[in-house]
Amino acid sequence: MKVEDFCKWLESAGFKDGDRLPSVRDVASSSGASTCTVFRAYKKMVEEGKIYAEHGNGHFWGRKPEFAVDVHERESDRLERLLLEAWKSGRISTNGPLPSIKELSSTFETLASQMQRALEALRGKGVLKRRGKGRYYFVSAQPSSMKSKEILLIMRCNPSGDFNCLGERELLFVQKVYAEAHRNNLKVKLLGYFEKTGAFLDANGNRVEMENFRECFGAIVSTMLVFNMNRLFSELARTRFPVAVWWEHSLSMIPRTLKSEKRYAFFNLAFGDFPGRAVGRFLKERSVSRVAYISPYHSSSWSIDRLHGLKKAGLQVYEATDATHASPFDFMRESRSKSRFRSILLTLAKTIPPVDAWVVANDYVGAELLSLIKQGKLKKPPYMVSFDNSTDSYRIRLDSFEFNFEALAAQSVYHLISPGITLYKANDFRELSGRVVEK
Repeated sequence: MKVEDFCKWLESAGFKDGDRLPSVRDVASSSGASTCTVFRAYKKMVEEGKIYAEHGNGHFWGRKPEFAVDVHERESDRLERLLLEAWKSGRISTNGPLPSIKELSSTFETLASQMQRALEALRGKGVLKRRGKGRYYFVSAQPSSMKSKEILLIMRCNPSGDFNCLGERELLFVQKVYAEAHRNNLKVKLLGYFEKTGAFLDANGNRVEMENFRECFGAIVSTMLVFNMNRLFSELARTRFPVAVWWEHSLSMIPRTLKSEKRYAFFNLAFGDFPGRAVGRFLKERSVSRVAYISPYHSSSWSIDRLHGLKKAGLQVYEATDATHASPFDFMRESRSKSRFRSILLTLAKTIPPVDAWVVANDYVGAELLSLIKQGKLKKPPYMVSFDNSTDSYRIRLDSFEFNFEALAAQSVYHLISPGITLYKANDFRELSGRVVEK
């Protein structure tokens, strides 16, 4: 079935304004078509104004309803928002006292009396406690009488329980969790999760059961390249301790039944449009207004979200994207993947009109484009910026957006020692800010 056929089917299906449409995955599964074809049909109809998309909530028939928004922000709301942003970025740490009221007032450009009222409001909610007249600390619910000082760190593994497939981001995550646990006088028990059998494995490859860890303080779980979420969380349901989850998937895939459970906290680094918005703000501060977004992974939600983020930041964006692959792992499954990848990049880059900068989907894309430029196959852009801030970005001196793993580790451990005590609002997805590192 072609893209046009799906569009005609949608138009004849009798949907009413506001009706939710079937997910791309459901339509592809029931029709036998590829998710890429269905996604292109949905994208075409969004561009035509016949349907609209809500981030993390799916597609709907008709035009998106407009709501009147009160643009006036009360000072108390502004301070709460700024404190939350500082918490997300890691500028406010749970490991020591907050800056003084005078310092906070200067940072957030408010009166000391307003800042103190904001801090007292958080103290009333049980988030902060005060020592002396003006120093505030985050509440820690960790009982001093607790015998066990061990937390679990659960990562994907191979059948032997080894982590030899870990990528750069996963290794950084492990390092930061160990460092944060050490700061809180906690030991880490590293477990592997072998998805094919749904088993948790120790360092020797022996199967272990969650029931054996009833006395643990809590668990931090990575979902990087773990795809059967229901199976993983059904195993974790046998526990009663708090669980912090590094969620490396589309936000819409979070099990609904777990969103309202206080013992679970889901942290997002790479998904959503905030990385794109952050890069967009970075570029606008440097008087960049027209950019090209280059992605050979545009059947993925994270690539689409980064594009949306750039647009939300107010940039004019030329879309040099290819939606036949969702990730680097899709290319790895193909024969001659390297040449195929380079061919797609070359085709995309040659269509780009004159712009102020290129924004590329990740550092690997940036490295390959720079290689093509050195070979004389492409003209060098005025500027290039990327995502991931990997070691490759330092080698090739590529400015890149750094995901805040330090804040991820700190807030994950804090959730275990103080479950339910947070600046985040109820059911708020924990998106952690990052920054562009200039080389």
